[in-house]
Amino acid sequence: MLVAACAAASLGGCGFGPKAIEKTHGRYAESVRRVEEEQLLRQLVLLRYNETSVNFDIANIASQYELAATAEARPFFVAPNPSTDIFRTFTSILPDVSLSGSNRPTITLIPNTDGGSVRRYLTPITLETLIFLTQTSWPVDTVLRVWVERLNGVPNAVQASGPGSDDPPDYERFLRLTELFRNVQRQELAAIRTEEQFTEIGGPIPSESVTAAAMVEAAKGGFEYRPRDARTWSLVRKEKHLIVGVNPGAEKSPEMLEIEKLLNLVPGLSRYDVAVSNRGSPDPEKYPGPPAKELHLVPRSTAQAEYFLSNGVEAPNEHVCAGLVSSDNSAITEGLFAVHSSAGHKPPANAFVAVRYRGYWFYIDDRDQESKITFALMFHLSKLDFTRDPLRGPALTLPVGR
Repeated sequence: MLVAACAAASLGGCGFGPKAIEKTHGRYAESVRRVEEEQLLRQLVLLRYNETSVNFDIANIASQYELAATAEARPFFVAPNPSTDIFRTFTSILPDVSLSGSNRPTITLIPNTDGGSVRRYLTPITLETLIFLTQTSWPVDTVLRVWVERLNGVPNAVQASGPGSDDPPDYERFLRLTELFRNVQRQELAAIRTEEQFTEIGGPIPSESVTAAAMVEAAKGGFEYRPRDARTWSLVRKEKHLIVGVNPGAEKSPEMLEIEKLLNLVPGLSRYDVAVSNRGSPDPEKYPGPPAKELHLVPRSTAQAEYFLSNGVEAPNEHVCAGLVSSDNSAITEGLFAVHSSAGHKPPANAFVAVRYRGYWFYIDDRDQESKITFALMFHLSKLDFTRDPLRGPALTLPVGR
């Protein structure tokens, strides 16, 4: 019996590690997802109240699995001792086997309070990221409403993407533009795509100066020499450009004509280049100018996008009357993002994600597909580093267990 018990314990240890992973991997993933979603929702709620928060990134989870097995034989002694021989003081042996397992995770948390994290939080989204978004299946109107501040001067609730402004936001024309772009996308009238173009860096350069060694050296830096005419060359760089390509026959469609009018574009073109700028063009409604052949957009940072979405957080009447929140601008996120508030000891049963703050539950309705899509987009893009800065903050390691 003892030999069989020890053999069973040793065989169980061979499968302990894989079985432990099967039982804990999914639970760890679910816990991390829930914590980070609650952290993002809490951030949006705090911004609605013009308050700051300290967030933590879960950088690492190191889990140690241990399996311990022991076996012993316990004798039964007979009293009083019928013999002087000590080996005859017991008549039977009781086998004892014990098997125990343990899981000791170590969680590494990094606070987002260092200079690199703050710089990432305040840096506008890059053109590369916008190109990436155009190649995915995210709705174009959702991307534009969340991450674009101005489009050819047309404002997208600029005052609502930051704190401390009570001016009425101007967003109706931009909202109409996003609806038109969504219809254009559905009807395949036009498409936002990337196109490789050569940008001249330097030139003209005499042809006798462009040697094989010079071409190799230029290629190392991502450049190349291209003939400009019969006697000169140019140093160029291949870059990806974002364009709006109008499909043949769609130039006269009502949607494209309205877009061209709202954005003050030259009508009837088959393509419009998209340029990213920090300040953008003046509002064509206030400062009319000649029609343009380009779309100039001003991107938002993660901070601006979160401030914009925080307008969709519903504050309880008690907090509104007490002056704890600013004016209600929830109309600018209508059909895009909404967070409801509810009193009670438990979150509502229909809550997709919920956090408790100032005695109320703030939650996203599980049936609100638009808000869930927008929340997912914000959740993923807030993880990206638009500055490409590898700086990280101090690590806080919490051992769980002994």
